[in-house]
Amino acid sequence: MARCLLSLLLLLPARSAMAEPTVRPVGRQSSQVKVAAVQILGYDKTDVPRPGFDPSEAVVRYIAKAAQDGAQLVVFPEYLLGRIAVPGPQTEAIARAAAAGKIYVIVGCWEVDQDESFANTALLFDRAGQIIGKYRKVHAAVDQFEGEPPWSKPPQGKDADWFVRNDPEWAMNRGDDFPVFDLDFGRIGILTCYDGWFPESFRVLSLRGAEILVWINGRRGAVEDFIVKTAMFQNETAMICTNQAYGAGTMIGQWPANILAHCPEAKECYLTATINLDQVRQARRNSRNRQQRRPEVYREIVKPFE
Repeated sequence: MARCLLSLLLLLPARSAMAEPTVRPVGRQSSQVKVAAVQILGYDKTDVPRPGFDPSEAVVRYIAKAAQDGAQLVVFPEYLLGRIAVPGPQTEAIARAAAAGKIYVIVGCWEVDQDESFANTALLFDRAGQIIGKYRKVHAAVDQFEGEPPWSKPPQGKDADWFVRNDPEWAMNRGDDFPVFDLDFGRIGILTCYDGWFPESFRVLSLRGAEILVWINGRRGAVEDFIVKTAMFQNETAMICTNQAYGAGTMIGQWPANILAHCPEAKECYLTATINLDQVRQARRNSRNRQQRRPEVYREIVKPFE
């Protein structure tokens, strides 16, 4: 019997080692997932499209690299693709790369609608290259604030009118929800830049079941590791954070407050790390805080600030 089985196996066609990137089978109950985060330059906040510059070409190269490295998800920064239609040539190129590598991709852009309105959007591509999710930034960040001390309040009156004309964040279509997305290895939530300065953003996503929080940024300076560690600890999640390469702080974190990989300098950077989802899930199942929450006494959280 064993001799017959061996003969059958020898008749099967050999699989080419170069046919496609190595992708481990991943299921909903995966205990570990390898992810990648990319710190790279693209379009900035106020940039308009310019001839000969297409950041999606670099995105495609990093998608291929992450897939070859066995990553199941690769994350890019905020704003990166600039002002684009979705779908369009840039998203189609990314879709082909995601499908070729059988890898999830998250990348930021200014999504321009047919009426010329726009939103600061994070696009989520699945392993087949389909856009299966969008997250629109909820909290607008403007570059200058009034008040004493500086940055103490947003502009008012005629100053606000100037920002509407000159700062895209002040004029964008803001998101009004924090959706979560079920991937084949777990549930994720997405935040964009200034959203991460509001603890409610992290909390809502965690309460909706997000096991990994993805925080994309496009700002000078560094993504704050103390915010990342606090958010992971208090919400029982892992995190993936990115920034454009004029800033720093791209990182991958593991609950309770461990930074697995970090790019502390303002330069192009590529990181990979393996997140232990069993550890996250066990923390969520056994969380005293979750079991002893008292939502009935938290009413002030949803009241306007006075």
